[in-house]
Amino acid sequence: MLDTNYTNNFSPGTCITLAFLMTLVAFAIMLGNAVVILAFVVDKKLRHRSNYFLLNLAISDFFVGVISIPLYIPYTLYNWDLGDKLCTFWLIIDYLLCTASVYNIVLISYDRYQLVLNAAYCWVTCPSSPFCCPFEDSRSHTTCFSQ
Repeated sequence: MLDTNYTNNFSPGTCITLAFLMTLVAFAIMLGNAVVILAFVVDKKLRHRSNYFLLNLAISDFFVGVISIPLYIPYTLYNWDLGDKLCTFWLIIDYLLCTASVYNIVLISYDRYQLVLNAAYCWVTCPSSPFCCPFEDSRSHTTCFSQ
């Protein structure tokens, strides 16, 4: 599973510095995504469809910082043989989480595209209507989407 001919060309001081910097990046990833998750849990106003995609992205990126990066650091810098089972677990989780992040970004992009498209449609079909805003609650106003 692992390449046994892999050699590390870094000096010990460089390895320690890189390990420290990679650990800082992992903590920054965990902290930043934990703040996003906490904000979503605490503030009820953030709970609408578009933000669920952001929450899903934050959860997958949080686990990248918790699982993938900490296992990548010793593997890359210190030629640590993770063993077949841990290496298989790491690769599966890493590919799964990174693919989930990419799909979440695609969904966020599509959702934002739909928002822009709906806003442009509303502006073209009824520009003089004061209630023609796709960002308003459609249950409390008559929007041009209900025509």
